[in-house]
Amino acid sequence: MGLLPYAARDVLRNRRRSISSILGVLLAVTFVAGTFIAIDSSARATLDASLAGIPGDFSFSIYTFGPNQVNYSTLEQAVLELGGVVNVSVYRNVAPLAFELRNSSGGYEGSYYVSQALAINPDRPPVLIRDSRVSGSLTLPRGSVGLSRDIATTLKVSPGDSVRVVDISNRSFGVNLTVRAIIEQTFPTGFVGSPPPNYSYGGSIAVVHIRDADWLLAQLNQSSTSGKTFNGEVWIDRTAYVNPYDTVLTTRNLERMQRRLQAVLGSQGSSVSDNILSRIQDFSARIAAQRIQFFIFSAPVVLLGVYLGAVGVDLGHAERRRELAILKTRGARRGQLLGLLLTEAVFGGLIAAVIGLTAGVFVSRLLIGIVNPTPGSSPLYDSFSLSADTVLAVALESILLMAAVAYRSAKRTAGLPIIETLRYYAPGETKIQYSPRVDVILVSAGLLDYVLVWWRGGSSTNVLTFLVGVIPFLLLPFVPLMLIVGLTRLLTRGTGKVYDWFSHAAKPLVGELYHIIRRNLTRNPRRSSNVAIIIALGIAFGTFTLSTLATQDAHTVREIRAQVGADMAVQPIDSQKNLEPNLTAVSGVAGAALVRSFSAISSNYCCPTVFGFDPTVYFAVAQPESWYFLNGDSESARNVLSTTGQVLISQAFFNQAFLEVGDPIYLSETFINSNNTQQVIQVNVTVGGVVRYLPGTGFGSSSAIFGSFDTLAPLQGGPPYSHSDVYLVDLAPSASWRSVKALITAEPNVAYVTVADEQIEALTSNPFARALYQFISMELVFIGIILTVGIGLILYAASLERDVEFAAIIARGSSGWQTAKLLVGEAFVIMLVGLAIGASVGIGTAFFATQFISAGPPGSFAPLVPYFFVFPLEALLLVLLGPAAMLLSAVLVSLRTARMNVAQVLKLRGG
Repeated sequence: MGLLPYAARDVLRNRRRSISSILGVLLAVTFVAGTFIAIDSSARATLDASLAGIPGDFSFSIYTFGPNQVNYSTLEQAVLELGGVVNVSVYRNVAPLAFELRNSSGGYEGSYYVSQALAINPDRPPVLIRDSRVSGSLTLPRGSVGLSRDIATTLKVSPGDSVRVVDISNRSFGVNLTVRAIIEQTFPTGFVGSPPPNYSYGGSIAVVHIRDADWLLAQLNQSSTSGKTFNGEVWIDRTAYVNPYDTVLTTRNLERMQRRLQAVLGSQGSSVSDNILSRIQDFSARIAAQRIQFFIFSAPVVLLGVYLGAVGVDLGHAERRRELAILKTRGARRGQLLGLLLTEAVFGGLIAAVIGLTAGVFVSRLLIGIVNPTPGSSPLYDSFSLSADTVLAVALESILLMAAVAYRSAKRTAGLPIIETLRYYAPGETKIQYSPRVDVILVSAGLLDYVLVWWRGGSSTNVLTFLVGVIPFLLLPFVPLMLIVGLTRLLTRGTGKVYDWFSHAAKPLVGELYHIIRRNLTRNPRRSSNVAIIIALGIAFGTFTLSTLATQDAHTVREIRAQVGADMAVQPIDSQKNLEPNLTAVSGVAGAALVRSFSAISSNYCCPTVFGFDPTVYFAVAQPESWYFLNGDSESARNVLSTTGQVLISQAFFNQAFLEVGDPIYLSETFINSNNTQQVIQVNVTVGGVVRYLPGTGFGSSSAIFGSFDTLAPLQGGPPYSHSDVYLVDLAPSASWRSVKALITAEPNVAYVTVADEQIEALTSNPFARALYQFISMELVFIGIILTVGIGLILYAASLERDVEFAAIIARGSSGWQTAKLLVGEAFVIMLVGLAIGASVGIGTAFFATQFISAGPPGSFAPLVPYFFVFPLEALLLVLLGPAAMLLSAVLVSLRTARMNVAQVLKLRGG
């Protein structure tokens, strides 16, 4: 305990040294704190999104009969008078209704049955139709009705028209109702769980005024004298009763509210359901899971922060060698010095936690819309919450990280001999204190994992290969991190010769000073490796992340286009009618190709699907890429299909049926002709080539045969159900898919239109995918801060340690600007080492990660669409601008050296 005041005073006395020591941990803690605070602050929005669309915070059902019967308005008023209730909706479920169908001349054609008919209070509608779009008015006087859009379309009515409702079993009982409203239901996006009593989301719905429910039932001869049932939805003041951060108090509040509702409704013939409690009880676990998830995503920033902190602490300890040696000469033991340095690290961790939480508040404003991507909720940028769990987690993380980064350096510094620590130049301080054992294990384990996955992919499936293949596949997501950390540490710290090799690159920049730079880097590789490893790790993480995401995005786009087949795919209603002239006549359409799938054809080899098309038109519209063809030649494939009698087969069918090019295949089709007799048609074809698959002909690893219409002509005379058609559409370069889709959809024979660009846009607009990309973008920003501000401060602290060295150089005749040039040259070489190692490691791990992860779990088929590695522009900018910013930091640091007061520096005592 006696060390505490001394440690605290020492941390606060030298603020510059303390800042450089805690900077790395501070940046990591700030990012994590900002993420956790954003999660806390968006908890209310997350909760509201999870509660969106529930049938009231509470729902009830009450059966009233005899003298206990109540009016709906009395019931509403009684519930509203309860403290904490903000709204209530009371409704009744009337019997299923039958609407008469009439033809254009008014003749009866049948009945349309609606099982979901509600009697509602239009002033307080239930959640089912509260946010629906209404054409007309929901005022609903007696004798009027509101219908959902599908009912109105079936009955061919609009607001103001009359419809007749009759008793289901006896049409003589009925009444004419005037349509007052057409309801287009807007279903709640956040609804989860069971539908409310007596109605469900989706389907047809008819509504009348609740006061007219008994009148309507009387008209249909369905009156009941036994009593009536009311259902209701109750909304409470959630801000007062629901606290997402205190589930115990929330449970108590909801239980008491439910008890008060039950007391108002009475104990007989009534029930009250709590729709919130089941969702709030697991909310704490959900918030904790979010924290863990985003903390894992933050691993690159945390790891870089730890390395930056370790370098800062190491420089701080090196700067205090003489001070610690004096303490030793006065009787301080090694254990006491170690305890002092670790205590200072703990104080530094507490300071980093306080500053990190404060700065995290501002970072959380940028992240609050990212950590809460729930559909139906919007970011509440003005909301702020800081839970005790976040404070404790950030403080504990900060202290543990500071203790971890300080322990190794403190242990080494406390054990240095007194005679060495009293010197300005200590040979032991220049050596790289590094054991490659852990990194060799990481790299070996990662490479072995890739080898096992590769071996599993080329081996037959049995119990051994399955068991051996499972564990390596499960480890695949962690292998890139293992390789990045292991390879970067090995290459930057394994040997000091790498800095000697790269020092030649500084010769054009510094001229004759190149020899001094080379000697300095060779003499003190430890100082160089401390900075190079941070640069290399930052660039490696950045290039790996950006390249992996870009490769995955490009693969997904290619996969969508393979599924659709072209820019658009159009499914006709009647395949007997040729839709191609109608499609090509649409403005913006460059071409259309019919692809016909024959489902009733059998083969002498099991179960292929047969596709037919015109090869010339198909290849012009679909424009298949070279990877579809095993030999990469689309022209030879088209020539095969253009030859009558020859077909292409999918690679899956080729492997499954053990076929070879030139083998015959016998296709046959059996159907009942117009004379009601069985007819068999057979076509003999020859395998002319093998392809992975062809776009627009289904998707997956299924067996398929592709032939021209000429080759398959005898098989096209079967009944309509024997085949299905799809038209692939190629758009002109300047055409808008939205306008073209609208024109095609208006065609009477069009059932459905699939647009490749529309699916790609839907994918990019997915809130969860967008949130991940935005979080990674913020992560890269923090990596950039670590690589610029952090490295700049470390270079500044290192230059302070070398003041005497620089002053001696200037005293021997060198100018201040030459000394500054020397410092910039050294930084340039270190930057090149970090850039070369980081970029190569990041790109290499990204390439292998995308290739091996695409292999899938043991026993799965290889992906139809291959993964092509993409190095995006963003990664190139990171590789170019990141080192440039670091070099600028070095230039700014060198300005202080150029203006050094040599006399003042040389007055310092030597060891």
